Amino acid sequence: MRIEDKDENGEGYLVIESKEDFKKFKEDLLRLAKEKAKARKPSYETQPPK
Repeated sequence: MRIEDKDENGEGYLVIESKEDFKKFKEDLLRLAKEKAKARKPSYETQPPK
């Protein structure tokens, strides 16, 4: 994986060069999404009953 040149807004583009790079990117993305979801939303069991 590598980051391509930046455009006029200063944003670079990720270039995935192999299947292994894609698998690593996918695993990292899923891990980060799960961590963010845990930090954002409390579980239903911890909420008091209405």
